[in-house]
Amino acid sequence: MEFKNGQLDFRQDIETGEQGEAYIRAFLERLEYTFVNECKNNAYDLKMSYKGKEYTYEIKTDTYARDTGNMAIEFESRGKASGISVTQADYFTYFFPKLGEIWNIKVSDLRQLILDTKPYETIGGDKGSNTKMYLIRKREVKEHFRLHRV
Repeated sequence: MEFKNGQLDFRQDIETGEQGEAYIRAFLERLEYTFVNECKNNAYDLKMSYKGKEYTYEIKTDTYARDTGNMAIEFESRGKASGISVTQADYFTYFFPKLGEIWNIKVSDLRQLILDTKPYETIGGDKGSNTKMYLIRKREVKEHFRLHRV
């Protein structure tokens, strides 16, 4: 699967995000998870089943050409709560296809990590989105995540 470099264009970002979700779905299926459904609102991205139990995933795909050393965790966009503020997912999965890495953490643990570490807040995203996000230094939080090399 070919991933374009990171964009600041909502439509292209949606396409990249959907590619990332498809990749994570296939990755989990190789681990014997079964696809249940995908969600097209802010509750979660994927629902998978493993040994009779269902799990939901919020998936973010970072395709920037170089590794910044950070994870950007969105919490507000266009003046509304979004991302980590509203997800109902069990797990937060951050996919770095250009690095061949998948970082996974329980959403509750990520929320607590944000409270404990008080990461830098920044504004970005495509024009007019006024997207607010936490920038988390990967090296400082790595031990809290389950890291898969792909």
